[in-house]
Amino acid sequence: MKGILIKSIGGFFFVADQEKNIYQCRIRGKIREKIYPGDYVEIDKKNKILEDFYSRKNLLKRPKVANVDQVVIMHSLKNPDFKPALLDRFLLLVESSGFEPLIVINKIDQAAVSFKEKFREYQDAGYELHFISVKENKNLDRLFKKLNNKINVLTGPSGAGKSSFLNKVIEDADLKTAAVSKKLKKGVHTTRMVELLSLPNKGWVADTPGFSSMSKLNLEIEPDNLSWYFPEIAEYNNQCKFNRCTHLHEPQCVVQQKVEAGEISARRYQSYQQLYNELKEKERKY
Repeated sequence: MKGILIKSIGGFFFVADQEKNIYQCRIRGKIREKIYPGDYVEIDKKNKILEDFYSRKNLLKRPKVANVDQVVIMHSLKNPDFKPALLDRFLLLVESSGFEPLIVINKIDQAAVSFKEKFREYQDAGYELHFISVKENKNLDRLFKKLNNKINVLTGPSGAGKSSFLNKVIEDADLKTAAVSKKLKKGVHTTRMVELLSLPNKGWVADTPGFSSMSKLNLEIEPDNLSWYFPEIAEYNNQCKFNRCTHLHEPQCVVQQKVEAGEISARRYQSYQQLYNELKEKERKY
């Protein structure tokens, strides 16, 4: 039987079938070191043995999750206050890793009527945004539809409401499985893998505590490639006078002209400058 690996704890591997029925399995051979949540696997349903796994389309490195469809970046409007420069860093991290970002802004119940204006620059750049209130269940159905039939990874800064969102997800998940997990975790101090949680549809979501710290960029990006991860800048990468234009100081730079004309967000451009300088400094050190 084919299923999806959702977690492993203390030598047990938990596999969900298409109806999200969970099977607690042992594993055959050395493949235990080669599989991760999100991997599609083959199990002997009768003997509850995980026998093999199928080829994957991708692998998120931190934490390791296979076959990821999109990364959900959750920030809050208030408590803590929204910091656009921080969201820019999360977007860079996600896109440079080769994954599609979905921006979710939580705590809109604390917002002024005109709060969406501060996110116009992201919509103009082509990003998809969802505005929600986990506390008041606002717009969650629309978000769940976007997460349906997908393996989603949830990331974002502390305090944005990830835990509240996950608690809501767990509330609609298989409670029996959650109880089994709790029992097995007693006395187990290390869990090798992250856990996929069942959404109230056909989707899955995984939390990513590894993305919490963003003060230092730990990315393998060359400074001159940074512009490709700013969609509104990448659009003009081949239109400047110089082939390797950094868009910082070169004459006849189309990007700088677009910023001056208000066609590219000046705030986003400043973020690009800051990130470029950080990557350049890192390059000099190494």
